[in-house]
Amino acid sequence: LVVATHCVSGTPGADFHPSLDTSAIEAVFYKGAYTGAYSGFKGVDENGTPLLNWLRQRGVDEVDVVGIATDHCVRQTAEDAVRNGLATRVLVDLTAGVSADT
Repeated sequence: LVVATHCVSGTPGADFHPSLDTSAIEAVFYKGAYTGAYSGFKGVDENGTPLLNWLRQRGVDEVDVVGIATDHCVRQTAEDAVRNGLATRVLVDLTAGVSADT
């Protein structure tokens, strides 16, 4: 699989969409900045806290997974969530694949 450079940190392509209401966001987790990473569970917040640790510190035991790409990042994030014992839902209407088939 060859993936074009995308969502480069510090560029507009990595920003939240301007119409997204970010007021409820408590933390942002960055992944793949220096190494390839599909799963959100490979990400860390601005303090270096991994996503799983952050969730566990807050007693979270259920997650909803959304985003791009269903066949890569969304899938691996959902699989890691299940592997780590979290009740997991993928909200398909809020995901998109790399191709129409996925």
